[in-house]
Amino acid sequence: MLTARRISRLSASRPSSTTARLMALPGHLAAVGILRRLLIVSIVAAMALAMLVLVGFAGVPATASGATAPAAAQCDPPAFPTGAGFQVTCTISVANSVTAAGATASTLTTTACLAAAGVVPPLGCTTVVTTSNQLVTSVNQCNGIINGGGSNLTCIISVVNTVPTGAQTTGVTVNQCIGSGAGGGTQPTLVCAPVASTTNATVTQCNGSGNGGGGSTRVQCTVTGAATGEPVTVNQCNGSSNGGGSTVTCAATFTNDFVAAAPAPTPTPTPTPAPTVPGATGATPPGSGATGTTGAAPGAGGSTGTPGGTSTVIPGGAPETGLGGASHSRDNDLLLLGVVALFGAAAAMTMAIRRRRLHSFEGANGSS
Repeated sequence: MLTARRISRLSASRPSSTTARLMALPGHLAAVGILRRLLIVSIVAAMALAMLVLVGFAGVPATASGATAPAAAQCDPPAFPTGAGFQVTCTISVANSVTAAGATASTLTTTACLAAAGVVPPLGCTTVVTTSNQLVTSVNQCNGIINGGGSNLTCIISVVNTVPTGAQTTGVTVNQCIGSGAGGGTQPTLVCAPVASTTNATVTQCNGSGNGGGGSTRVQCTVTGAATGEPVTVNQCNGSSNGGGSTVTCAATFTNDFVAAAPAPTPTPTPTPAPTVPGATGATPPGSGATGTTGAAPGAGGSTGTPGGTSTVIPGGAPETGLGGASHSRDNDLLLLGVVALFGAAAAMTMAIRRRRLHSFEGANGSS
């Protein structure tokens, strides 16, 4: 019989909480507890990964750039000055494309340079490239700037339209070099091709510019390209670079690239299956021996048949490619779920072993 003192000693030696019991475990049992926690974390991560693989990445929207067609504009006030003594060089390249299916896209490349008169590019230049799923329809640049005299203005616009072969084009009309090059100086002051005045023209440029006197040919403006595959209006170099000793050089160019539609792919003919002769199984020619039923003809890969033929039993069971399916078939989803289940079983077994050892340890302390 246990005395009261013995009972008190046993009670004091027993931990009163799970944490205390874990702290009293031998080193190898404490290591088992740490491994159990790591295993549980691994199982949770594996299950999350399995759900991600099974569900997939559905629901991620694709973003479209350039929802609005860009209207190109650069080198205008207030970004560019209206005073004297500047060197301004601005270029815009427009690449519009239309496919035979009607899909549209554009790439706009702009370079703007601003420096003191006589300082030429690439000093003071900034280039920006913009893409869109719609077409550029207008360009506006170099209007109403550097009017104090002693300045040089050079602005170039290039429009390239890539369109299907046979696409309709529109003519390029011009309104340029009207009211420019006045104020005296060596003649001629204008070199423009063409000199034209058209209302609502495709290109309106170099009007009211280069006035105030100076050297000859101080206003040089050209328009190249008689037609455009896509309508793009140009407005540039108007009311600019006025004042003594100023120059104006501006140009607009239109180019059309006609692209033939890709030929339709040639369909691959479907092979015609070889004719079959009805036999005992509906698919095997008579006398082949493949089904075990022989006929009058010699068997291929079997015994030679006799006119009467002999019957053999066709083995039953799974196909010869393997039990229940095609050879080497696999299901990745089921394989992944099996791995997750295996991890769960391992975790449960580890916890059971750990609990059993804990109970054995407590029982040993209780009996001592």
